[in-house]
Amino acid sequence: MMQALTAQQKDVVKAGFVLAVLIFLGGFYYYGFFVKDEIARKTKQTQDLQAEIKSLDQQLRDIQAQLGNPEELKAKKEFLEKIAAKLPDKPDAPGFFQALVDILRVTNIEYTELEPQKEVPRSIYSEIPYTIKCKARYHDFGHFLNLIEENPKRFMRVKTFTIENQDNRPSIHPVTIEVTTFMFVKKG
Repeated sequence: MMQALTAQQKDVVKAGFVLAVLIFLGGFYYYGFFVKDEIARKTKQTQDLQAEIKSLDQQLRDIQAQLGNPEELKAKKEFLEKIAAKLPDKPDAPGFFQALVDILRVTNIEYTELEPQKEVPRSIYSEIPYTIKCKARYHDFGHFLNLIEENPKRFMRVKTFTIENQDNRPSIHPVTIEVTTFMFVKKG
């Protein structure tokens, strides 16, 4: 069939063949360097979006489950409010002093000195220590320690204490106590 063509027609067929090969190679080059990378990028984006959708679906299911139980939500809210009241976000020295005075009144302990110490910062809270010097009977002192540790109004802990003897009144003991209260530190 090529033999029946004229030289000019043969050149046109050769040029068409060369053009077809160049178009094929150009398409292959374009696919290899541009389209293939774009397909990989889009595939990665699709996978990331599918993972995010899955996570959001789980969060939605969790929220719907919580909304299905309003009593539990109310109980959690009340618990958080109670905790927030016990762990203020500022030093609130008057609140601490009032809680301490109430405890001292109940336990009949006479304090002679109350000295704030340097605040100790932690990751999400700060410790606010106080040194208390007082005189107490053993039983009253034990009651005092218990009320400090289980205070319903404020988070407080006894860090250290020392009890000494007093020769002129053996039933009353000089006591030095380091009590720490806490403050929530807001981030951001």
